[in-house]
Amino acid sequence: MKRNKAKIALVTGSSQGLGKNTALALAKKGVGVIVTDRSSEAKVNSVVSAIAYGGHSPIAETDE
Repeated sequence: MKRNKAKIALVTGSSQGLGKNTALALAKKGVGVIVTDRSSEAKVNSVVSAIAYGGHSPIAETDE
């Protein structure tokens, strides 16, 4: 059986600071990123936009 080599990371607290930098760095390396935070949807969407601008397809989730 062939193993799937796709990688996906769940980055919590990813709307600012270390979480944001981690999400952006992982996306840049080709890892699929799930962006989540308890913060505002606008902050999360800005990270999603930055990742998408780099040619990747992130997933976003907030508590809002």
